[in-house]
Amino acid sequence: MIIKFTKIIHCSSEHPSYPASNLLDHRKNTSWRCAKPGEMLATVTFQLAEPSTITGIDIGNYRSCVVIVTASTSTDPDTWLPIVQHQFMNNDEAANGKFKDQVQLFTKKELNPDKIKTKFDRIKVTCMQSANLKELFGLMFFIAKTEVMVDLGLDVFGRFKLKQKEENDGKPPIDEFKEKYLKMMAKKKTELNLKDDLLKKAKESGMMAFSKRQEENREPMKRPLLEKLEAGKTEEVFGNQNKTPPSNKYELTTDIAIANATEMKDKQNENVMRTPFGDIIPSSNSKRNSIDNVESKKRPLTSEEKNIQKKVKKECPKCTIESDDKPCAQCGRLAQPVPLSPSITKVTKNKPKKLFSQLFQDITFSLSGYVNPQRDEIRRKAIKMGATYIANPNTTNNLCTHLICAFANTPKFQQLKNHSKIVSHKFIEDCYNERKRLPWRRYAMDNKEKKKPESEDEIEADESPQGTPNPFEEDTDSETYY
Repeated sequence: MIIKFTKIIHCSSEHPSYPASNLLDHRKNTSWRCAKPGEMLATVTFQLAEPSTITGIDIGNYRSCVVIVTASTSTDPDTWLPIVQHQFMNNDEAANGKFKDQVQLFTKKELNPDKIKTKFDRIKVTCMQSANLKELFGLMFFIAKTEVMVDLGLDVFGRFKLKQKEENDGKPPIDEFKEKYLKMMAKKKTELNLKDDLLKKAKESGMMAFSKRQEENREPMKRPLLEKLEAGKTEEVFGNQNKTPPSNKYELTTDIAIANATEMKDKQNENVMRTPFGDIIPSSNSKRNSIDNVESKKRPLTSEEKNIQKKVKKECPKCTIESDDKPCAQCGRLAQPVPLSPSITKVTKNKPKKLFSQLFQDITFSLSGYVNPQRDEIRRKAIKMGATYIANPNTTNNLCTHLICAFANTPKFQQLKNHSKIVSHKFIEDCYNERKRLPWRRYAMDNKEKKKPESEDEIEADESPQGTPNPFEEDTDSETYY
């Protein structure tokens, strides 16, 4: 709420066109300024309509460096208590004419909490500007605010009704607490007593019911089967034990099957030969059955194998043609083994082998487009497999069989294009890792060479003997990289 000013008690300086009375109504677009340039300080004192607390201040500055707000009460009007002191600009800005007509709002948080509680009757505003003595300064407007507390006599907080205090009749709070505690304990005791009474009644009723059941005369349970057995009527309980012909077809078949099974077992037991220790001696029939079972499990012969068997058996007319496993009845020899057909047999060639240190014995190579350490690693692997390295190859004296090239169209690539086998470094690495000499056309840089058939066979590496020279001791610092 805005505090109303009744009048201006005192004004130290005011311009005739901009008097201090303009500040009484803040809604006018007018201001208060000092009388003439060259003044450094000007004050205005307001009289409030009624004593009230100050909870907020709005200041509209007009070319003043510092504004100070103080207030006094009716009991001690000569003592002015500071409320707000704010600097709107510094002296350098005012001297250079960089004025800023600012508005500053002070809320309840920015004010002194001790001064908010007191009620003031007068407010004095002091404006200072001593840097630029050619300008007029003052205020655009000044507003003071307060809070109004309205007590309607209702015990209501929002939508909630406050609990009214009960009259204690002069009793201290300790006695009230004791009374409440005793009331609570009395209620709990009554509840416990009720539970105990219910348990006692339940026990008593249970005992009464048990005793009544014991006193009642009950009839014994009827057991008709026992009575019949005691009377000697066993046939009625267990039925006739004499065999009767089965009535169902299913019973007939089951009886016949059981009888046949028992007869078969008896016959087998009669025919079985046993040792004095009780072990069963296998008969010739059982051997034949086992041989027949094995023959039935054999793989069926193809037409070619059957023709070959017939040819072999025709050479010996005395031999039986029934089976290959049975010897001849007259000569006692088995049939000749059947040779396998050429379609079944697979001829496995033994791949040529060389020592690992002699795989590249007939290879002279050079490198192009590689930089250390990769260049040195490729060269060492090739030398370890028996190849010889040529640093500066040509087409006349230093013949180079293989050129290990990083990419196409290098100087060495153009020089040895139609004279050497140009491959990538994977040729050396794969041969070294797989311990084989692989065909070079798989790694050719020219696509035409890749499409041609491979003329070389793979050569596997054998274990190299001890004492081979160490190719890693050679120096590679003076090599060329073009």
